[in-house]
Formats: sequence, structure tokens, C-alpha cells
Amino acid sequence: MSAAHYFDGRSARLHVVELSAGDGAIHLRDCETTRSYRTAATRLAEPFEHAPAVLYFDDGTHAEVADPAMRPVLAAALGYRKSWVVRWQEHTVAALAALVLLVGLIAAAWHWGVPAAAERLSRAVPPPADLALGRNALALLQRQGILQTSRLSEDRITALAGILQRVQPAAPRIPLRLQVHAAPQLGPNALAFPDGTIVLTDDMVRMVMGNSNDLDSNAAAALAGVLAHEVGHIEMRHSVRTITRSSLTAALSATLFGDFSAVAAGLPAVLSNMEYSREMELAADDYAARALQANGIPAAPLADLFLHLDERASKLPKFMRQAMSYASSHPGGDARSQRLRKAPGSQAD
Repeated sequence: MSAAHYFDGRSARLHVVELSAGDGAIHLRDCETTRSYRTAATRLAEPFEHAPAVLYFDDGTHAEVADPAMRPVLAAALGYRKSWVVRWQEHTVAALAALVLLVGLIAAAWHWGVPAAAERLSRAVPPPADLALGRNALALLQRQGILQTSRLSEDRITALAGILQRVQPAAPRIPLRLQVHAAPQLGPNALAFPDGTIVLTDDMVRMVMGNSNDLDSNAAAALAGVLAHEVGHIEMRHSVRTITRSSLTAALSATLFGDFSAVAAGLPAVLSNMEYSREMELAADDYAARALQANGIPAAPLADLFLHLDERASKLPKFMRQAMSYASSHPGGDARSQRLRKAPGSQAD
């Protein structure tokens, strides 16, 4: 016989009772009454170290027994046998093997499963969604004042639009259009929106032209590479693929970590999407290299531009920039530059 806490299933009130096992039943006695439950209809919960033994009865009530000496008595009375999961947990080698298997399954799902599922989901997203996403994103940047009216001349903007026409595919997946904006917060940059809009900042154009402020052949080739790169993002639907990937990684993080820690749950998704973004950037680089080659435009000016952008982004020593590139959403400028220089036609004049 042992003291136990009995809960009647109707309220949160705790009833202190005396519990005993015998005659094929579990008996609970208090100062007012005695309750008996058949052992055949009583379930013993999986045991936890240093936790009370919990008995569930067929009328929806349950009892908690804190005395560890009663555990074997109750197990014998109920004919309880540990499940294979509990037996594995008590076997060190089996537990370690299960842990290694679990980590391997999670890593495989993260590395192969989520990207494959994201690709499949992105193909199911209808094209009209690209238009809505792009227009909403562009309108938001304009409302926030991030994209402002360009200070470049109309002739210059017309010349830039001509460069885009030169490198865009004959039959683009979605109609393409160029917008040039002053965007001090973005600096030298180019953005591709899923609705086919490509935004080029004034700072990017001025940086490429240099002190001469002239759109010569070298500057035109570099900007052609930048625009072809952004066309690659649009043609390969990188925005939609990023959204689906982010959604799946966030869902997997929440499943694994729950509300334990917002940082712990969010960090894996962030790191995973950084890697995915690097892959997409390299794919867009390859697309740009092919587009430049097809139009007889050298890739070397674009390779030089990547190095220049990398130098502007950080004044740290080269070896530190290379180390920090692993925590960046874009590949390192050196790696991208070397990749482009190996492309056919990159040394053409």
C-alpha cells in the first residue's frame, strides 16, 4: 500500500488516497470511499526517471504514485512490459545509434528533402502569382522611399534600356522592363522582381561609368552582365523558389524546435536559405555568362565589377573577406570573378 494522488477527471482537485494492488484490481481508499479498477482495464504510462508512476483508469480518471518502490509492484500487477522504445533508451549503444540515425535523417531532409519539395511546390505556383508578388514588392519599396526618381538623364536611361534589350532572351518567360531609380539606402545595386521588373540604381550606373561619366564599351559590357544576371533570376523564378524554400524551412524549424527558442528555430532556416541564395547567384552568373557570349559581349568587365563591389563592401584584409563570405547570402567576389573569367569569350574585346 502507498499514498497516491487521485484525479477524478472532472476538476483539477487533487485527492490523497491509499493505493494497493490485489485480486486483479487496483484499490484506492480515502476517508469516505473505496474505488476498485480492474487491472485489465488499467494502463500504466511509460515510466520516466524520478517522475511519479501514472495509472489511467477506464472511466477517464487517473492516479499518480510517487513511491518508486511501487513501480515494480504495479508493473507486475498489470503485466506491464516496457516498449521497444524504452528498452532502446536504456541500451546505450542502441540509443546512440538512434541518435545518429535521427541526425542523419534531419540532415538529409534539410539538404535534399526541403530543396526538392520547394522546387516541386514552386512549379505549382501559377504565373499570375509572380505578377502580384513583384508589383507588391516594388510598390512597397516606393512607398517607403527606398526607390526614388532617378537623377540620370532620359538619354542615359534609354541607353540602359537598350542594353537590356540586347541581352534579354528572344522570347522571355515574362515581359521584362527596366526601371532606374535613385536609391541611397541600396547603394550600387540591381534588383530583379518576379513580375519581370529589373531595377538598376543610379549609384550602380555611376560606379560602373567611373570618373569619366561615360557609358563606353567597357561600362556597357559590365552593365550588360549585371542586367543579364538579373534576367537569369527572373527566368529561373528564383523569387518564388526562395519563398517556397523559406516557408518549408521555417515550418521544419518550428516542428523541430517549437517555441523553445525563437533564435534556435530561426537560425537553421536562415543558414539554409543563405546557402540556397548562393546557389541561385551562381546560376544567375552562369546565365549571364551565356547571354554575354551569345551576344559577343566580354564577361571580363562583369568579373572586374564583382571584385570592385567586393572591395567596396568591406575594407578588411582579403583573407578575412574570404572567411566572411561563408556567412554571406552571396558568393565571394573573388570566386565569382574567377568563375566568369573561365567562361568562353570572357577575354574578348
